[in-house]
Amino acid sequence: MALDQEQIKEQAKKIIDSFASELEKINVEEENVEREEDRRQEKEPVSCDVEFRKIMLENAPQEKNDCIVAEKGKWTK
Repeated sequence: MALDQEQIKEQAKKIIDSFASELEKINVEEENVEREEDRRQEKEPVSCDVEFRKIMLENAPQEKNDCIVAEKGKWTK
């Protein structure tokens, strides 16, 4: 027994409306954390596993001067 598209749309709307009304019942309090500093202190560089570095650079779509070249997100300015 196949449902026609109108019946499917009605059922989907009921499910979405029911879900939305249940979400409205949830009370979530937002928390804000205040910190004196927002950056970590510089430390000595950690030694690198040469084999791991080699594998990472081989897997990178683009690599330049021993660094991975990544595209900046289009949504950022």
